[in-house]
Amino acid sequence: MMAQVFVVLLFGFPAVLVSLLLSVVGILKEKFWLVLIGAVLFIPFSYYLSGSPGLYRLPILLPLFQIGSAVAVRAKKKSWAWLLLFPAFFASLWVVVVVLFYQIRS
Repeated sequence: MMAQVFVVLLFGFPAVLVSLLLSVVGILKEKFWLVLIGAVLFIPFSYYLSGSPGLYRLPILLPLFQIGSAVAVRAKKKSWAWLLLFPAFFASLWVVVVVLFYQIRS
């Protein structure tokens, strides 16, 4: 039972939300280490997405964009940090849309 809860928290959407929230706060407060923690929390979700048919391992690159965002925060380039964070947002939004449309159609 506890292992199942841990897997859901690690691979599920709560980790994605916490990851994106940490990254946004890191950019706003200019703390690159928060963005790095967000990237580490995003790794299991991107690994899960890389098994999706049609994507063929491309989502595994998403944490690298967040790491790039952390580098941009450290270099005081906020606009680049936001741009590099967009792929993670779009991937998360894509999953939400797919899940909701699947629920509606079923």
